[in-house]
Amino acid sequence: MATVLIGPIDAHDPEQLANYLRDEGYDVYTAADMRELFTCTKEAAIDVVIAETGSGHRKLARLVSAVETHNAGTLLIAVTNRIRDSLARSEVVSRVFDIVEKPVRAPEVLVRVRKALETKRLRNEAASLRGERKIIYRADELVAKSREMQEVLRMAERVAATDSTVLLSGETGTGKEMIAAVLHYNSGRSDRAFVRVNCAALPETLLETELFGHERGAFTGAESERIGRFEQADGGTLLLDEIGELSGGTQVKLLRVLQEKKFERVGGTKTLSVDVRLISSTNRDLPADIAAGNFREDLFYRLNVVNIHLPPLRERRDDILPLARQLLIRHERELHQHDLQLTPDAEAALLNHDWPGNIRELENVIERAIIMSEADEISAADLDLRRARSPAGTAAVWLRREGLSDGLHDVERETILSALETTNWVQKDAAKLLHISPRALNYRIRKLGIRHSRWRRNR
Repeated sequence: MATVLIGPIDAHDPEQLANYLRDEGYDVYTAADMRELFTCTKEAAIDVVIAETGSGHRKLARLVSAVETHNAGTLLIAVTNRIRDSLARSEVVSRVFDIVEKPVRAPEVLVRVRKALETKRLRNEAASLRGERKIIYRADELVAKSREMQEVLRMAERVAATDSTVLLSGETGTGKEMIAAVLHYNSGRSDRAFVRVNCAALPETLLETELFGHERGAFTGAESERIGRFEQADGGTLLLDEIGELSGGTQVKLLRVLQEKKFERVGGTKTLSVDVRLISSTNRDLPADIAAGNFREDLFYRLNVVNIHLPPLRERRDDILPLARQLLIRHERELHQHDLQLTPDAEAALLNHDWPGNIRELENVIERAIIMSEADEISAADLDLRRARSPAGTAAVWLRREGLSDGLHDVERETILSALETTNWVQKDAAKLLHISPRALNYRIRKLGIRHSRWRRNR
């Protein structure tokens, strides 16, 4: 999905224009003032910036400089009353992609945005052919100070410009989805859809419909035709997360799509063709699953054309503090806090923790610390890393005992909640952290009445 940033526009509501572009399928940010706009250009990968620049030279020059410095591939659409002749002939205006004169009309802006994105796509394709692609990513989501992550990015940069099928491997919470986004947004498909499917989140019957769609009347409740994720991703990229959780039947159907680039919707007879780049990810040991008969070897070789392994956070300790600071800045903004700093003892605690939940765990710890901190700094006590460790420790033993007394229910609930928070509320990963089976964890979650908005049965 293309990303558009709308800056302040006098006598026009940026949100009105933003909503119009969102309805057309774009990911749109708005900035209340020029300072916020400059910050956004630093922190996010933006495809198109729309902002009023006035008729003077200085404001336009500052904006052009900010965009080119932090988002070299971004195209600027300037909004102005009129441009003086002297400014029109200046070198700065030549670096602006397009100019819209006020009053701003949303349909006209949409046409200019589409033109900008098509230009960007053609430039990317030409640069890819010349071998001149430079990696683009969201600065607030990606930290690669460590040698290990720099190697991951170098590989991603080499692979992004191709259409090769990629398998991302690594523990839960290491950033596999982020690297998938890097691969998509640095490819010739960057202006087309980037579609994600979590293969572990749906049972086999629903997953098949999710991937391939269904015809009207294909089964009870199928009252209309549904377009599957493969069709949605046509021309773009499809990410299949938790690929190791696919059933044998779905593996066979996926193998056919990879081999022939063709499939039928559930309940349909018409063969459909798609052009999709497939990226898959897993935290499982797929070769071991093959040996155990749980995963098809021929499918594995189709998926594993290029393998990018993301190291766990404990093996890239040079990234821990930069990541923590980035997450601190992001969640400060979301929680309306300002200028919090990590104390030396907090930094030491972060470096000494093993991070079994990787970046997801770090994010949860930072967010909780911002909420709990009563000063203008975050201490080791605010991080409360002993609480983060507890699910994998001796407290987990209580969860294996049957017939807990009422006095231990609070402890059990707190331990389970801590494990769920650490693993971003993924029950399978929380069960692994607690050293119990997913079924046992699910039973206790139901017994204790634990609920979360992400879980379908709670909606």
